[in-house]
Amino acid sequence: MHQQIRFFVNGFVIILIIMIALALIAFQINNNADSSVNKAVTNQLEKINLSQELSATSSKRTQLIQSFLLKKENALNDSDNQELKKLDHDFKQASEKLLPLLNAHEGEILLNVNRLNKQISDLNSQVLMLIENGSHNDASQVLLLEALPETDLLLLMISNLIDLQRSNSKDVLSLAYQTSDDNRLRFVLYAVFSILGCLLMATLAVYFGNKMSGQLEEMNDYLEEKVSERTESLLDTQKELLEDNNELTRLASTDPLTGLFNRTYMNDVLKREYSRYQRYRQIFGIIIIDVDHFKQVNDSHGHDVGDLILTQIAHQLKTAVRNSDFVGRWGGEEFLICCTTIETGDIEAIAENIRIAIAETEFGIIKKLTISLGCAIIQPQEEIGSLIKRSDIALYQAKNDGRNQTMVSAVNN
Repeated sequence: MHQQIRFFVNGFVIILIIMIALALIAFQINNNADSSVNKAVTNQLEKINLSQELSATSSKRTQLIQSFLLKKENALNDSDNQELKKLDHDFKQASEKLLPLLNAHEGEILLNVNRLNKQISDLNSQVLMLIENGSHNDASQVLLLEALPETDLLLLMISNLIDLQRSNSKDVLSLAYQTSDDNRLRFVLYAVFSILGCLLMATLAVYFGNKMSGQLEEMNDYLEEKVSERTESLLDTQKELLEDNNELTRLASTDPLTGLFNRTYMNDVLKREYSRYQRYRQIFGIIIIDVDHFKQVNDSHGHDVGDLILTQIAHQLKTAVRNSDFVGRWGGEEFLICCTTIETGDIEAIAENIRIAIAETEFGIIKKLTISLGCAIIQPQEEIGSLIKRSDIALYQAKNDGRNQTMVSAVNN
């Protein structure tokens, strides 16, 4: 009898050691899997942020070149040149950080972006040289006919890169779900082995006596409680992954400063509206808004004040537009509004309401600010790129004619 009891005790110890080993292995695998998923999510967020930084830097550089054309004097001061050099440096730095994070296909797109950016930089240098020589008309032609189309192509390529990253984000989240399922399976197997061990011990306990059976039942209850705790932990992990998914989606579509939609999301809105226009002939239009003399605000009061003003303007824009319209930050101090399901003659009235609302708003120490607006309505057989370009040209005309006004693009622009 004593020999049977020793056999039972030794068997119990062996099974307990195996169960503990399985638990440790499952715990270590779970930690490694969670670490890999967190790293993948962090990497994806970094890729999206750096891509958006490339887009914002390119847009701001184009706006800076445009502002040079609006100056009456020919000579450019040191701060202008330094700011342009800083934008080029920021673009290069963001590109260098982004390249190691990309896969082969994304990396090829980024290399094409860098080559195109070099061409745009050369065109910008040509524009600056023409401005220094007093040839503003030639500089405008180079900017409008060569630099701006190249910049639009550059922004489209960056947008495509961000779209790929958004698709990759879905793969990362799928991996997270798969990891959660694998962890759950491991814990189920652990529970199965534990239960089998308990059943074996229960059989031996029945064989050796009722006292040992009671002890094994208590152990079984303990193991079931642990399995339940692990299951709850897995459910909590799944909930956290869903929250990360929602946050990743929000970050990919929202401008972090103003809370408005970012340029990537607004491009998606324009594509959807263009598709509806092609199917149902529901006319839509866009308004591109630029804050007048915003560089002077940053130079005089600092970028913190400038950021606060952009946030206030964003709030006013969301209040002034219709519920059916979309408002986004297009880049720097430039905003874009997509007016859905609109009549041709209504867009100027909408733009004027926005202009007046901004002009009547108090902006803290700045007191008053004005904006210039360029509007365009989609035309038959017109592409989105052409619509944006016409609105940009209208905005340029509004600023060139004295700012604080709305300019609607003619059809033949």
